[in-house]
Amino acid sequence: MDHISSADIIDDIYEAALFPDRWAKVIATIGQQLDFWGGALTWGKGEEEAWLFTPNFQELMQAFMEGGWNHRNDRLTRAIREGQFSFVHDFDVFTHDEWAGLPIVRDFLMPRGLGYGVATQVAPPDHPEMTVIFERKLDSGIIGPETMAALGGLRPHIARSLTLATRLQRQKADAMTLGLNAIGAPAAVLQASGRLLSANDLFLSLQKCISIRARDRILISDERVNRLLYNALAGRGVSSFPLPTEDRACILHVIPLRKDALDLSPNGSAIILISQPSDTVFDATPLLKGLYDLTKGEARVALEIMKGLSLPAVAKQLRISHETVRSNAKSIYAKTGSTGQTDLVRRLSVLTRYTIGEQG
Repeated sequence: MDHISSADIIDDIYEAALFPDRWAKVIATIGQQLDFWGGALTWGKGEEEAWLFTPNFQELMQAFMEGGWNHRNDRLTRAIREGQFSFVHDFDVFTHDEWAGLPIVRDFLMPRGLGYGVATQVAPPDHPEMTVIFERKLDSGIIGPETMAALGGLRPHIARSLTLATRLQRQKADAMTLGLNAIGAPAAVLQASGRLLSANDLFLSLQKCISIRARDRILISDERVNRLLYNALAGRGVSSFPLPTEDRACILHVIPLRKDALDLSPNGSAIILISQPSDTVFDATPLLKGLYDLTKGEARVALEIMKGLSLPAVAKQLRISHETVRSNAKSIYAKTGSTGQTDLVRRLSVLTRYTIGEQG
């Protein structure tokens, strides 16, 4: 099919701005009508790179990533450079001999019967560049001018829809942090890399312990807490830990956002929320269990350690064996991100500002 500017496909393109899960279907529909084998949408670089693709691309993309081709794809790099304002195909960018000699064409695509492709880049404001790609089977023939004209007619609609989609996603992040601001909760949305996507005024007011560095990456003044934060963003380690401040006790919580490859936001990985308890805590067991997923027994041991007792003294106080205390302490250190007894007391010092009564 050499003409695809029907109202239906254009309507679908703009609907995808509101419902990102429809982009795969839009790309698949365009590909089917223009005799492409499949297509993809990609954005971001390095650890922030994301791909959305048609179902038949899944196995190809798995092999692409496993082979490290995403780091040595000269074909796509050149196509992106030339395709900033229109779709380009391989022979807009390379001679036939250059194309045939490209490692990704020769060693990856051709053995799979692929090799003819088109690409264009869209650069929404305040968002990583986005690239739309279509691939054609070799036996379907070279991509001709009529196909390129059809894609050219769709490109303005694709670009506008992607720009609108990224703005809507940014507004969602802003609305999330603004809503938390309204209830008095300092909060921010971060990428896995620590890049700040959105933050409310309460969060930004914590300048003594949190700052924004180069490339909008967050930095906590306490080096160990900063390391815990980045481990939590990467899905490793504890997700709640004390945040050292001069005036009042704070706990920093890392709340993962549901991973969704169809979300066109700049890959928000987590909300970080800072809680500031205001009431005296007479029984800190529920607080410790809730913040660090400690068992009741572990929480009791942690409270005794926070009072300054040695492990043998804790065992005597709680009337349990020394081995049980040691086992509980090891689990507590892991869950709180502490290196040992002294570090645990320091990390949980914000809780000792409240009265800790005897636990039953």
